[in-house]
Amino acid sequence: MTIMLEDVQAAVDDMAAKLDVATRNGLVAFSRRDAACPYIEVHDGTLHWIVEERGKELQHRTTGDLDELLHWVAPHATFSMALRWEQRDRFPADRDTRIGWLAKQIELLRRLNTEWAEQFRVGIPAQCPGVRLEDVDAHPLSHPAPPARSATRLGSDGRPNDWVCQGRGQ
Repeated sequence: MTIMLEDVQAAVDDMAAKLDVATRNGLVAFSRRDAACPYIEVHDGTLHWIVEERGKELQHRTTGDLDELLHWVAPHATFSMALRWEQRDRFPADRDTRIGWLAKQIELLRRLNTEWAEQFRVGIPAQCPGVRLEDVDAHPLSHPAPPARSATRLGSDGRPNDWVCQGRGQ
């Protein structure tokens, strides 16, 4: 069976849904782009992954396997999502920022394919010298909950002090 552009678009739509992305264009383009933004073309059943910048082709990979193409799309798409997440939710402040975005990227890749996530994970030491896998694995993907606070403070008479509870008192 020959792979058609519509087949690729449907598969990328499925990826977008798993990643909670509104449109497939948030993951990869299907028309010529510049500025190092990858795009996909399909010619006679051959899938082309192309990256151009300033009119110069930086990458051009081909395959006849849709899963292989999706494997190329996944790290690119999840990288930008993980970076945005890390910039928005940076914590703890004194930690190497790569740890946070790598942890998030692994989590996003797991939504798509656990094998892709594990392949990415084991490649981290080579791709990011100085980053330890145990730090990435231990990085929280959500902020710790703030300590529980009493909803009602008691006044000197033992009754609730609404004035203090509403933040207007001491």
